[in-house]
Amino acid sequence: MKATRNLAFITCVATLILIGVGVYVRATGSGLGCPDWPTCHGEIVPPHDQQAVIEFSHRFVAAIVGILVIGTALLAWRNFKGHLAVLLPATMAIPLVGIQGGLGAITVVRELPPEVVATHLLLAMVILTVMAATALGIFNAMREGIPPEQRRSAFRISQRSMMALVFVAAVVWIGGYLGESGASTACEGWPTCNGGIFPSADDQQIFHMIHRYLAGLLVIPVAWAALAAWKERQIVPWSPHIAATLTMIYVLQVAAGALNVLYTFPDALTVTHTMLASLLWLSLSAAALLGISSKGLNTPPPPTQAPA
Repeated sequence: MKATRNLAFITCVATLILIGVGVYVRATGSGLGCPDWPTCHGEIVPPHDQQAVIEFSHRFVAAIVGILVIGTALLAWRNFKGHLAVLLPATMAIPLVGIQGGLGAITVVRELPPEVVATHLLLAMVILTVMAATALGIFNAMREGIPPEQRRSAFRISQRSMMALVFVAAVVWIGGYLGESGASTACEGWPTCNGGIFPSADDQQIFHMIHRYLAGLLVIPVAWAALAAWKERQIVPWSPHIAATLTMIYVLQVAAGALNVLYTFPDALTVTHTMLASLLWLSLSAAALLGISSKGLNTPPPPTQAPA
């Protein structure tokens, strides 16, 4: 059982690394370093070209994540039969990774359409949540679920975290669209756009500022979730950690976004910005999943008794 839990957590970490590598591919302009798929310039091994190597590294890490997802599912079915909170997400992850691979292929074949790139990024976040659900399901199964006296308070945190996740999904998708459409650099200066609070009629400026407006409004659902977690700190042991983590990551995320604009999107800051978004997503997912966990989902059905 511990091996399954450890593999699920390793897969979560690997998925985070995959997101980071994907952002680095985009930041360095290496998205078409391998213009074909699944080969790279018609070869299994990429040529000695920097952009090709960077792009192929993303495919390599993606393949590793796929193997880890399948391995986690197989161990889950072997060791956690009857634990729906483990089996459902572990099984769901396999087709999601398949769809993600298909989107990756479409991204290359269609030469990086921004809407597909943005959806590819958002689906990676969804896979991260599903793997976190698997890991937390295993954790709860091994400790027999959340104590009954904590469930109502934990569910309150969960509800607010899920609302915040919907908001983050919009911010992430538009952010991914900006990165590939070229709209990231449409507005100079921060927090204004070329000296004004509102963008001009230029489509790229409008999309850029929508991302900023949504990122600013995100403080409301994130603060609401963090406040709920802080209020329940005497009842739910993990809630103060969630409150502190959400607050810290959101502040760092806003700062990274501002610095990206002010320094014209250097690679390191671009990757940092998206990784912080991934960590914010993962933290909200963890809070939501911990809150909706129940002993009933993690308890296997009673054995059937033979007739006397």
